[in-house]
Amino acid sequence: MFNPMQMMQAIRSGQNPMQLMMQAAQSNPQMMQAIQNMQGKSPQQLQQMAQNLAQARGTNLQAVAQQLGIRLPPM
Repeated sequence: MFNPMQMMQAIRSGQNPMQLMMQAAQSNPQMMQAIQNMQGKSPQQLQQMAQNLAQARGTNLQAVAQQLGIRLPPM
């Protein structure tokens, strides 16, 4: 099962979070689909995707980032 907190720890410690995502994707078809959707996208496109997902769930990207302790770059 994918643990978002493990992902955040990997990012903060300078590890490659893609390895963790690929491991999770082996047993999770939704994770594999998410990875495929992200491949080849620019940082701006990825940020827009994240904003759209947050909005679809009734929140915004800034609120999600704040909960995770992430500082987002300006778009």
